[in-house]
Amino acid sequence: MELFVYIISDTDGVGITQLSRNAMEKFNVGYKENLYVNIHDEKSLRNILEEVDKDRGLKIIFNSLNNPGHNKALKEFCKDYSILSIDFTSYSLNKISNYLGINPTNKDYLEDDKIYHSSKRIDAIDFAIKYDDGKDFRGLEYCDICIVGVSRSSKTPLSVYLASIGYKVSNIPLVLNSKVPKELFEIDSRKIFGLTMDYDRLAQLRKARLNVMHLAKSSTYSDVEYIKKELAYAEEIMKDLDCKIIDVTNQSIEETSDYIISNIEKVIN
Repeated sequence: MELFVYIISDTDGVGITQLSRNAMEKFNVGYKENLYVNIHDEKSLRNILEEVDKDRGLKIIFNSLNNPGHNKALKEFCKDYSILSIDFTSYSLNKISNYLGINPTNKDYLEDDKIYHSSKRIDAIDFAIKYDDGKDFRGLEYCDICIVGVSRSSKTPLSVYLASIGYKVSNIPLVLNSKVPKELFEIDSRKIFGLTMDYDRLAQLRKARLNVMHLAKSSTYSDVEYIKKELAYAEEIMKDLDCKIIDVTNQSIEETSDYIISNIEKVIN
């Protein structure tokens, strides 16, 4: 009987694709792979499931869908049609082995665990890049951690560092006199961390940035008085969000990360 493997993701799907291929390599079996990535709406998912239904044979769906509604629809579909569904929370070689009725060619479960964690980190990095710097507010609903702060307060480096550990991170810039996305007020405030910094230090960082970009150093972007207003505005928003505020002036990325992890683990576990 023919075997079909489907990879479905609402990001670029790099992590779940790696997990799928590494897992299937452990079984001496041929299969046809179908890749569906950047799936954001219910209609697209429905169309994919209709295509899956048309194939005749054994079917395994590897997915990294963040939307709870999409996850539910996929799980119900797989249950109704006896399809094996695998994501980062349910990954198991034993499940695949039992479904296929064959044993993996290599029973090195320590290596398998490494593959799982590596793929999860890649998926988290994929998420962090997609939802970096307020590019897409939809990521707020599905993130483990949300970081907010003014420009050059180390939001992106911190996001990528946390993602390299396996956390899905969104970061949102707080811009003076600009509206804050309503989605920020709809998520658990315990997931949100606001970054602040000494205004003189921030001015130095911004001047260095302008120098690298060969832009005018007289820009308000690096003006101390303007920065003071920005930081005051950002702190006001952070208080409205009821989030934890971290002064990163003299802190390394690792120190800030440790503080965030120690707090977020109480929320997501």
